[in-house]
Amino acid sequence: MMRRWIWNALAAALFACLMPPLLTLTTFDRLLPFLPMLTFPLLASHLKRLYFLGTSLLGLIISFYWVLTPGQMPWALLGEILDDVQRVLDGSLPGKPAFAFSIGLISFLVAYLARRTFPNRGFVYGLGFGILGFIAYCDTWTDYSGETFIFWPISLSLLLLYATEVNERPVASYVRPVSALLIIGAVMLAAMKTPALAADWQDSWYDFTARFQGEGEGTGGIQKVGYGNNDQQLGGPFQMDERVVFQVASEGSRYWRVETKDIYTGKGWILSQSDPEIRDEANFPMFGEDVEKREEQATFEMTRELPFVPYNGSNVQLFQGEDSQEFLIDEENQKISYLDEADRQKNYRITYDYPIYTERILATDEPVKLSDGELERYLQLPETLPERVRELAQEIVEGEETPYDRAKAIEGYFDRENFVYDTQDVPVPAEDQDYVDQFLFETQSGYCDNFSTAATVLLRSAGLPARWVKGFTGGESDVIGSAVTSYTVRNKNAHSWVEVYIEGPGWVALEPTVSFDGNGLYTIDRTNESETERANPQRDTAETEAPVRQERPQENPFEQEQASAVSQNETQLPIWPFVAGGLILLLGFIFRRQLIRMLALLYFRKRIDDPRGFGQMYRFLLHRLEKQGFRYKEGRTLRELSREVDQYYEIYAMRPLTDSYERLVYGGEALSADKKREYFENIIRRVEG
Repeated sequence: MMRRWIWNALAAALFACLMPPLLTLTTFDRLLPFLPMLTFPLLASHLKRLYFLGTSLLGLIISFYWVLTPGQMPWALLGEILDDVQRVLDGSLPGKPAFAFSIGLISFLVAYLARRTFPNRGFVYGLGFGILGFIAYCDTWTDYSGETFIFWPISLSLLLLYATEVNERPVASYVRPVSALLIIGAVMLAAMKTPALAADWQDSWYDFTARFQGEGEGTGGIQKVGYGNNDQQLGGPFQMDERVVFQVASEGSRYWRVETKDIYTGKGWILSQSDPEIRDEANFPMFGEDVEKREEQATFEMTRELPFVPYNGSNVQLFQGEDSQEFLIDEENQKISYLDEADRQKNYRITYDYPIYTERILATDEPVKLSDGELERYLQLPETLPERVRELAQEIVEGEETPYDRAKAIEGYFDRENFVYDTQDVPVPAEDQDYVDQFLFETQSGYCDNFSTAATVLLRSAGLPARWVKGFTGGESDVIGSAVTSYTVRNKNAHSWVEVYIEGPGWVALEPTVSFDGNGLYTIDRTNESETERANPQRDTAETEAPVRQERPQENPFEQEQASAVSQNETQLPIWPFVAGGLILLLGFIFRRQLIRMLALLYFRKRIDDPRGFGQMYRFLLHRLEKQGFRYKEGRTLRELSREVDQYYEIYAMRPLTDSYERLVYGGEALSADKKREYFENIIRRVEG
């Protein structure tokens, strides 16, 4: 009995290792409330069925009460779960009740499997590899890091495997257990003391898969979505990365700048120069003196310690608590970086000046007053740029009167000409092919890098100074106050856009990518004009955000269609037939062995009097015993098997049945029908629970 308790405890601890990575994918933040539903069923898996079911239900109720409805009566849980299941069937995402109920159901099924298979190495392998595989998946594709936690499920799996071996072979020498413990100890010591290499599984996976992609047209290596420093070779498909980068509380949706680049090579972007300085304020020359600026603040909670500081606007200051922090300011590419890795902050607050333009300022037609060096940088184009790109730029801006009108004409060109946002079928230019030329005249489909780079090159070709900007879009919002919104920014929100210089307004951001509306780049004050929609509803002002194109979210272009399909669906399928059918299937699976036992007893009870029926009954019994690990192999007699079965189940039934079967086969006096029936019922009840 003690061995079974130890085995159950190890299995419960191993199964509980499922939750830490799983919680990172949900809004739950504590493991403790889930422990009763995770551990109670496995701990009680060897008890009689009534006690097992009662203990499992108790653990489920305790956890549900603790997780979902603290302060409410336990029977309120059923209503919470049914309401959430109904919402899921109506097309909504599952909430906390459905998630917790699913975990409880999985826990019960795992415990029931352990109850039926103990001791079984297949169960241990399945549970161990399943837990380790899930941790590896979360470490690779989410923001969960399992490099330290992975030690515990590995150790528990080895201990559980050893406990299974001891239970399967109760009589053995001390050589094997001592050897097993030495191996387990060596593995634990190596896991704790061996230095770990700094690596990213996600990067390694993409590097590995990229080897099998060519570099010709339409076969570029798959890239990951996320912020990277190397932009020398653009193009090729990418995969969405859902890992969270940071959460930010700000006064509306904002684009978060990281840096700009100025030299277009025909394949990508590089930075012409860099000269960072240590300062406590980043007052980049972004906007003209006549531009109204509103001071805003944003509070960042970083999931990862980034070497740079995302920001918006100008006059940026960073605070840790109430103390202003120093950092590296690079005015050449408008980048804010930490002095060293030790200074990287998980939580900080920034203040910045957010621009509010007027139509009068944007309509200026003053000549550009940038220095010769700045004009050379921001009008730079490679000599290899095809002439048809320059000609296209002149065609787009023809007839436009002001620099802002010309810039907006280029920004809207891609939408007017029905360019397509696509992340998969995106080629890498050939060696003698220009990246922008290929996009404008051949593919006409791509993602933000294609659109922003093409817009920058077209602006420069039209004589408008422009620079390429990288950073993040606003992310997914969650309103937490009347004026402040919390946003979750993921790797997939990494983005690029363009800024054009206009004398008077200064550097004005443009959003040329057709799947984005540019909400959060800047604000246009239209108080003197006829009122239009407010693009920043969090603030009680008569302001509108700059872009006017309709929003088309790029993360899931089918999301709106699915939502509208759900809203238009007037008739819904009733839920109860599905629930009843699911419960019947579930109960049939849970109590399948009891059903087998009952049907076997009913079928063989009268046929046992007939020699042929008795032979069928005995062969059926051998088959069921084989499912439990009692295999009848060549060189092993039925008598040896029968003694092992009776010894294992602590009964006297298999031996007389075997003796009667042998007498039936070889001749001789057999048992009476009543005895056969009695022994068969005894053994089948033990084998099938």
